[in-house]
Amino acid sequence: MQSDDVRIIKERLDIVEVIGDHVRLKKAGANFIGLCPFHEEKTPSFTVSPSRQTFHCFGCGQGGDIFTFVMEKESLGFREALEVLASRAGVTLSAARGGEKRDRSLSDIMEMACSHYRNLLRGPEGEAARAYLGRRNLPPETWESFELGWAPSSWDSLWNSLFRQGVQPKEALDAGLVLEGKGGLYDRFRGRVIFPVRDIAGRLLAFGGRLIDGEGAKYINSPEGTLYSKRKNLYLLHRAKEAARASGRLILVEGYMDAIRLHLGGFGETAASLGTALTEDQAALIRRLADRCCICYDSDLAGQEAAMRGMYVLQKAGLDVRVVELPSGKDPDDLLSLPEGKDLFGKALESARPLILHHVYLRGEMLRSPDKRRKATDEILSGLGSLSPVDVAPYLPRVASAMGIFPHELSGLLEDYRKKGGNREPSAPAKEKPAPSGKEDEGNEVEAAVCALLWKDDHIRRTADEMKILSLLEDERFQTVAAALLSAPSREDVESRWHSLGETFPLRAIARGGEWCEGLGEARAAWDVVLDILARRKARREYEHIREKLSRGEAGREDLLRFQEVALILKSSPREKGK
Repeated sequence: MQSDDVRIIKERLDIVEVIGDHVRLKKAGANFIGLCPFHEEKTPSFTVSPSRQTFHCFGCGQGGDIFTFVMEKESLGFREALEVLASRAGVTLSAARGGEKRDRSLSDIMEMACSHYRNLLRGPEGEAARAYLGRRNLPPETWESFELGWAPSSWDSLWNSLFRQGVQPKEALDAGLVLEGKGGLYDRFRGRVIFPVRDIAGRLLAFGGRLIDGEGAKYINSPEGTLYSKRKNLYLLHRAKEAARASGRLILVEGYMDAIRLHLGGFGETAASLGTALTEDQAALIRRLADRCCICYDSDLAGQEAAMRGMYVLQKAGLDVRVVELPSGKDPDDLLSLPEGKDLFGKALESARPLILHHVYLRGEMLRSPDKRRKATDEILSGLGSLSPVDVAPYLPRVASAMGIFPHELSGLLEDYRKKGGNREPSAPAKEKPAPSGKEDEGNEVEAAVCALLWKDDHIRRTADEMKILSLLEDERFQTVAAALLSAPSREDVESRWHSLGETFPLRAIARGGEWCEGLGEARAAWDVVLDILARRKARREYEHIREKLSRGEAGREDLLRFQEVALILKSSPREKGK
C-alpha cells in the first residue's frame, strides 16, 4: 500500500538531512532554524523539528512534512516526490513489489544507462578504458566508488540495451542518452570514459564523457533538458556536502578528474563546476553548506582570468571566496598524484588569497603600466562595486596601495562608481519579497494545535470524543483536518490521500500547531491545555452571542440562565496567554 511506502520512507529519512540539502540549518535548542527557501528573508524564520519531522516558516506560513517540502521545493507531484524520496531511502515502492506496472521516470532510465556503462567498464569491451584509468592512477576500487563507466565506440551499444529493456525512443531522447540521425537512433556517448553527474540529493541527472577512442571533443556532457541543468548542479556535491558542512568550506575545481583526485587525497569537501562560468544557482547551493569557497582552477593566468567573473558571482552571494594558487603548470590532479601532493595542496589551501586581493594580484603588471593602469583600475572598481561595502572594507588599504592612492581616495572612487550605476549594489538593503498572501489565512494556531496533537499521539486520536472536538473548532478547515485524522485507519493513510489530492493546508496546519505546542510538555498534557483554551473560547463566543440577543430584546428565559452560567465560567477561567 502507498501508505506503507510513506511510513517506511519517513522512518528511514531524517527531515533535517533532506531539508539540509536545500537550506543551511543551524541548531537552535531542540530544533533547527534557517532562511526560508520559499520567500526571501534576512532573519531566519524557518524552523525544522526533528522530533515531529515537520517544518514551518513563521514568515510565509509554509509548512508540512518531508513530502510537502520536496513537492514544494522541486515542483513535483506526490507520486514524483514519493519516487525521489524512495530512491534516496532505498525503498522499493509497493506497486513495484506487487508486480503492478508503474510509470518509469527519466531517472530510472538514467540509472539503467549507468548500470550498462559500469558493466562494460568491467567487461572485455572496457580494456582501453581500464588502461587509461590505470595510467591516471585510478585503481579499480575507485571506479566502483565513483560509478565510472565505459561507452564503447559502437554506435548503438546503449540504445540496444535500453530498447531490450522496453525503453521507448522518446524516453531515451528526453534523457539525452541518444541522438537521432538518418539511420535512426544512435548513442550520444561513444568511445568515452563515463562520469555520472548526480544532484545534491543523489539523483542521477547527467553523464560526462572523456574521449579515449575516436575523434571529437575531449569532454562532452549530457544536454540541458528536462532532467539536467548545468547551472544548477556541481559534480560530486552529493558526496561533498557533509564534509563541507563540517569544515565550513567547499573546494571548487573545474573537472571530473580533479574532483575525484581530491576526494581520494582526503579533501572530501570538493566539488567540480565542470567549467569556469559559475552561476547564482550554484552559489546558492554552496551557500547552504559553507561560508567559504576555495576555488582551485587551472594554474595558468588565462584560466584564472576566465574564472574571475564567476568568482564575483559567488562573493556577491555571501561566500568568502578564496583563490588557491598551485605551482605553475599543475592542476589539482597532477599535484595530488605526486608523493608529496597532499601536503603541497594543503599548504596551497592555507595560503589561498581572498578574491579581492587575488584580482589585484592578477592586475599587478597592468597597474604598474601607465598605458594599462586606467583599464586595470576600472576593472577592479567594477569588481569591488558589485560587492557589499562590508566585504570590501577590510581590503581597501591594500587595494589602494596597489593602485598608488590613499584609501579615502579609493572609497571616493567606489562611491562615484556606484552612483553612476557602473554596477548595481547587490548587497544594498534589498527589499524582502513579501510573504505569500495566504499567510493571513492560515487560521488560529490553537486550533492548528488540535490537529498537530491528533497527528502526533495515537492514544489521543483513538480516545478523543469526535463530536466534542469538532464542536470546539470554529474554522471549518481545521474541522475537516481533525475529522480526517479521527476517522482514518492510520496517519500514513490520510497523509497519502492529502498528498495525492494536492492538499497542502493539513500538513501546514500540523506543522504550525506543533510549533505552538513547544514548551507545553508531553502530548497529553498539551492536549488538556489546548482543549481548555478552546472550551473557554467557545464559551466566550456563546457569551457574546447571547449578549447580542439581549441587546436586541430577543433573549428568552433559557438564554438568561445560560448567560449567567457562561459568565461564571469565563470569570473563573484564567485569561489566555498573550490576550
